[in-house]
Amino acid sequence: MISRRGLVAGLGALCARPDFAFAEGAASAASRARPVQPPRDASLLKLTDAEGQTRPLSDWAGSVLVLPLWGPWCVPCQRELPTLSRLAAQLGPEGPTVLPLAFDWRGPNAVRKFYTRLGIDNLPVLMGDGENLKAVLDTELLPSVFVIGRDSHTLSLVSGEAVWDDAPTLSWLTSLL
Repeated sequence: MISRRGLVAGLGALCARPDFAFAEGAASAASRARPVQPPRDASLLKLTDAEGQTRPLSDWAGSVLVLPLWGPWCVPCQRELPTLSRLAAQLGPEGPTVLPLAFDWRGPNAVRKFYTRLGIDNLPVLMGDGENLKAVLDTELLPSVFVIGRDSHTLSLVSGEAVWDDAPTLSWLTSLL
């Protein structure tokens, strides 16, 4: 007979596999998006680029942003990020800007290796600071994706894994321009 501990450990190991997916699949980001009330000023969020330079989110003021909060060690993030890469390719330079913000103590090299392993070559390497994230956006949950308006205030939040490269999500995001 399998013990409860053995069952939980086995299910945990199965779910930790990068190729594991739930039978019903992740839902469309457009259907999972919820308004952020009250909107939060994201302009004070700090990002560190691949060269180690700290940049405030206000550097992108005037643009609609899709800001995924993720980590290479996070299995749902591993499944979600390729859909965000495909979304960025579909949106092009005139659409909302996808700025994935990674949280990993190993730094930008871990993010680069992850991107290479998955064939992602169109997203920037940006690192986040957990304390700054908590102070500015009041969240610690990964994956989470904030959609930020041209005024640097949060519009919507998608918590948990979602599909970002489907037609409803593309339509929703382009309607924000």
